[in-house]
Amino acid sequence: MSQSAGTAGRTLGGRIRALVPAPGAPRALALSTLVGQTGSGLFLPVSALFFTRSVGLAPAQVGWGLAASGLIGLAAAVPIGRIADRFGARGTYAVALLGQAVATASFALVHSLWAFVVVSTVAALAERGGGAARGALIGGVGTGEARVRLRAMLKSVTNIGLSLGTALAALALTADSRAAYLAVVFANAAAYVLAALPLVRVPAVAAAAGGGRARADGPPRRAVLRNRPYTVVTVLCGISSIHYDVLSLALPLWIAGHSSAPEWSISAVILANTVLVVLLQVPFSRGTGDAATAAAVVRRSGWVLWAGWAAIAAVVFVASPVLAIGLLVLGMVLHTAGELWHSAGSYGLSYELAPAGSHGEYQGFFSLGRGLTAALAPIVVTTVCLAEGPDWRPVSGWLLLGLVVAAVASAVPAATRRALRANGTTSTTAAETTTATATAAETVPATAAETVPATAPDGAASAATSTLRLPVQESA
Repeated sequence: MSQSAGTAGRTLGGRIRALVPAPGAPRALALSTLVGQTGSGLFLPVSALFFTRSVGLAPAQVGWGLAASGLIGLAAAVPIGRIADRFGARGTYAVALLGQAVATASFALVHSLWAFVVVSTVAALAERGGGAARGALIGGVGTGEARVRLRAMLKSVTNIGLSLGTALAALALTADSRAAYLAVVFANAAAYVLAALPLVRVPAVAAAAGGGRARADGPPRRAVLRNRPYTVVTVLCGISSIHYDVLSLALPLWIAGHSSAPEWSISAVILANTVLVVLLQVPFSRGTGDAATAAAVVRRSGWVLWAGWAAIAAVVFVASPVLAIGLLVLGMVLHTAGELWHSAGSYGLSYELAPAGSHGEYQGFFSLGRGLTAALAPIVVTTVCLAEGPDWRPVSGWLLLGLVVAAVASAVPAATRRALRANGTTSTTAAETTTATATAAETVPATAAETVPATAPDGAASAATSTLRLPVQESA
């Protein structure tokens, strides 16, 4: 028994050590992420109360304002990604982070609906554009599976930061005063600025040749808009990403209104999801640096999500709170496995199907799939999974949504094969392989005893410092 306990301890210790990034660019990106996402986690639980109780807006005005600004923000992803490709991802990301800092601090000056919409739109534009630039930056730091592992590790760090910030937000929520809310607003703005500082240790990703001019030998302007196979993969991955909204919106309301489980179980299952994502996102990304493998992983995620949602839906038929909690735990474990596989596979596809030198533009476009789904998901999940009437209606909704997601995810491998044929490759692009060979190695931890090479030339750090711009922080 002691031997099994020791083995379990070593395994858990290995998972935790895998979250500690290697020195250099991976560690700098992780620190930037941790600081920035802690600030975001601090503001998110407070924002609704700040805008309604302190600013004086109605809840409906807040909802419509955020929806409008979010949709406008989507438009910035591709253009700013293109700018990152042309002029350098690190500097573009830095400017976007500073824009988020200024916009967040400006919320302190908001006293009307129109001012709220304007400031929220600036914040959304900076956030979406920064996400595209960040994707290009990661694309230049690593390649292949190392790049996907880096992205997975940063997602784990994102969850840690959001959890820390949410815990700290309890202080402001307890005080429930304008002074406390303003302290949170300024702390969040300061976090964006502080998150920029570690990026001096991230090598500057070389801008595309020709600066702001189009290159005769490179991809044409707006090439991603003409890349139909990549568009199809983006749409499929975007639709199947609705699992994030099921977790944040449908699940809490389902547990509270349709199950015999105590309401504290809502926090328990969401906390379990957060912990599992933090510990397992990196190992679940293994192999997804290859496009065909990444597509197969996305397909698998769809059916696992369906199984998890079937278990969650079944709680409506259980009278015992203990059995209800058991079904919720089973459903959450399956949901989390599906989430981990979907995110890892999507990361891999978003990079491996994009041409070298255009990661900013392509990452910006790929984010539109998730962005549009997030905009429409509240209507879909509340209508389908929380349908009024007899219990069989919402249960059927859960099962139907799961089948749709599974079917969409199952179409990803075929779409990926078409995209690879359009690119003239069968897996990871030759251009990416050449780029990886031309750079020196940094490491991104895979497990406790395994490291995977990323890229960071020895001279790049000094070059990055000599062309220092205020660095930037990544979004989730």
